[in-house]
Amino acid sequence: MSLIAVGDAEAKIAWSSPSRGDGSKFDWHKKSIAKISGSDLPRHDPQIEAVCADGIGRILLLQENPQRAELIDLKSLEAVALIDLVVEGRDKIARAWRDPKGSRGEGAVLMSGGHLLVAKEKKPAVLIEFGPPHSRSRGLVRGGALTDGKRWSIRRGRHRFVALAIWLPDKTLTKTCADFSDLAIGPDGCLYLLSDQSATLARLDDLPAGGGTAALREAWRLGDLDGKPEGLAFTAQGHAIVGLDTRKARRNLVLLEPAVANLQDGRKVRLT
Repeated sequence: MSLIAVGDAEAKIAWSSPSRGDGSKFDWHKKSIAKISGSDLPRHDPQIEAVCADGIGRILLLQENPQRAELIDLKSLEAVALIDLVVEGRDKIARAWRDPKGSRGEGAVLMSGGHLLVAKEKKPAVLIEFGPPHSRSRGLVRGGALTDGKRWSIRRGRHRFVALAIWLPDKTLTKTCADFSDLAIGPDGCLYLLSDQSATLARLDDLPAGGGTAALREAWRLGDLDGKPEGLAFTAQGHAIVGLDTRKARRNLVLLEPAVANLQDGRKVRLT
């Protein structure tokens, strides 16, 4: 397992593998975004809000403003693909996505077939599937995300992805998660959502192709954390790792007990 983090204000990428088997200690390596060949990311205030990786070590960086993403090869330190993310139309969500003062992408998951699932943070909080124009929505069922060891399918160069499907939270999910702060796929193959404002970790139900409703399956309150929970990852054993937004960049990763992403019987447990 590798853990990847990205700095917003300092525009740096950090990655590591745990130096302890339980995932409680990491040895970090860092690179400046300014050293990435072919990247359009600025050196200062790049507005990066999410990071995810495919199975061959390439990482996707999601920008909130402008609304775009870049696929980075960490080995060669080059931008493999530059992707503009567009929500077409004039409805409420399309207008909110284009609003320069609005809230946009905060979490991302690589889907099979070269599609991308993005969590729009708030006003309104929704999940959006992006892909090439004229392609069909795939949706996301348990085990349907990009599998371990697989390459995310995309050609080199510049791309324009459009919204293929949108899922609005149901009433229960809306009450449970006031905003959407990050997304991650657990080792159980389920989609997990982190909410900063609600300090909650949620397991979501399958997302049907074509859009519709995002339904809550299970939820866990995170309790008192010394910072805002804004990043989510999982160990191979199913323990959630939450990244905190703190005043000082130290002691800001929390390994939570017990493991939740490998429970098969749906039991609700209290995270500590």
